[in-house]
Amino acid sequence: MEMETLKQICMSVVIELGMSRAQLPLTLKNEVEIMEERIKSEWTGIFSNYDLHWLHNYKIDWSGGEWTFTPQYRYRLNRASTPQTLPPIQIKAGRTNDLGYPGGRLFLLF
Repeated sequence: MEMETLKQICMSVVIELGMSRAQLPLTLKNEVEIMEERIKSEWTGIFSNYDLHWLHNYKIDWSGGEWTFTPQYRYRLNRASTPQTLPPIQIKAGRTNDLGYPGGRLFLLF
């Protein structure tokens, strides 16, 4: 197993504890901001997935160490149906998150 650098450890603690950026040294503050911008630019937006029967659209957002997955709609293909809406799922960094049945559906476990 590879050892984490001090910078990696500090950044994970900052996210886990939800520390104010004002408390951070300037160099670490800049690194955290760069990391957040990279996450936002590459991992957020509206994403679509479909299988043989369903079309799924999700809005994914990252803010303050928290992911929010919002199912925009779930639509049955090849059959007249009303789009289904599901509640948003939130995942907080640094904590154990119990996502329950909606989380299982989101990650296609059910």
